[in-house]
Amino acid sequence: MNTLSLAGSSTRWFLRGTAIGMLLMAAVNALSYFVRSSDWSSLVGKPQSQNESIGFPLTVWEAGNTYAGLFADYPNMGVNILVAAAVGSLIGMVAARYRDYLNQLVGDFDEGDSATAPTQPIQFSLFGLMIATTIAAVFATVASKLAVRPETLIAIYTLGPITLVALAMLPRRLSWQQRVVIITPAAFSLIAVAIAVGRGLSMEFDKVLMGIFLSWTPQSAIAAIALTSYLLIQQSREVQRSEE
Repeated sequence: MNTLSLAGSSTRWFLRGTAIGMLLMAAVNALSYFVRSSDWSSLVGKPQSQNESIGFPLTVWEAGNTYAGLFADYPNMGVNILVAAAVGSLIGMVAARYRDYLNQLVGDFDEGDSATAPTQPIQFSLFGLMIATTIAAVFATVASKLAVRPETLIAIYTLGPITLVALAMLPRRLSWQQRVVIITPAAFSLIAVAIAVGRGLSMEFDKVLMGIFLSWTPQSAIAAIALTSYLLIQQSREVQRSEE
């Protein structure tokens, strides 16, 4: 079975496009918090007011408000999910239509990547996992004692995705599976530090996780789509130059 057949049929490209569209809508929903809310203080400490809400195109949550005893407006949430699915389906149909061109790009990219693949994979042993966990625990303890400041949370919110991407991309000639091994414990470590700092600031647990979602989701979505688009555009240019 050749590379192009493995790359994906029209159904696979439709699902990939749908996933990209829904990821974009998730990012827009996260960003809507910063537009709909005039007070963001609850993300870094004690809230100064209750003027917070989130949701696009419809509001699904407001601070201090319950919807018939529910924490969120689930009918509005259902509408937002349908809108995200519709946007994703449109992108999926475009991706499915140009599947042959996309398959060729992915096939050429995979061939170039395999030519420079490392000969020895990373050895991630149980001992290494214990060391990484210990370092993360010590780091979280130090942060909870010495860095219990709103600025620490702001730094994690704004620089977290950049730090994770840097940790994953700095080692050269690694496969995506090996980069996952690096980025996963690093992400959990940052989240653990944020939770520890939040507890030191007497914040609610869900507020810290909400801050991570609101800040990391748009950055991760934009970075993933931008990086993928850049790689495909570069590969397309290389293919055009080779055909000239």
